Amino acid sequence: MTADTTDDVLDAAARAAITIGRPADELRALWLSPDVQSAIWADFADVSTADDGATDWVAHGPAGGTYRWRTAAQATDDEVRWSTLDGADVANTGVLTFRTAPGDRGTELHLDVRFDPPGGVVGEAVGKLFHVVPREIVAKALYRFRALALTGEIPTTDPQPAARNGGTDR
Repeated sequence: MTADTTDDVLDAAARAAITIGRPADELRALWLSPDVQSAIWADFADVSTADDGATDWVAHGPAGGTYRWRTAAQATDDEVRWSTLDGADVANTGVLTFRTAPGDRGTELHLDVRFDPPGGVVGEAVGKLFHVVPREIVAKALYRFRALALTGEIPTTDPQPAARNGGTDR
């Protein structure tokens, strides 16, 4: 997995790529599944699918700020593109491209996301929130997606009650 970033916070862009040993059509269908988006972006934002097919995002930022936006996606055989709809606190666009991996080893996924935070004091706070994006969020979303595609679940370090002895030693 690789990540390319820029340091320009006011025009925060992130790029990551990963190879998954599954066919592109299967991965595209999984990516477009409504519950998958909420799982892979969970560390960054609360994501839900609206009745009209749009996706609602809520990110929590510095000093208790909450930033909301709605995106609409379009899919083809080779890519999934999305962009924010009017009224977004943080305008953004993204594209996930599917390419056949060399040597018949599955599919390369290339994820590019660009955020355009507003100006002023709000923009400064949002800039602090999205400064993390180029370094971590996009690459982590692809990592989580790969885990889900290959194993059916996303690994976690959250406590797992079934594996605990309830505080008693035997």
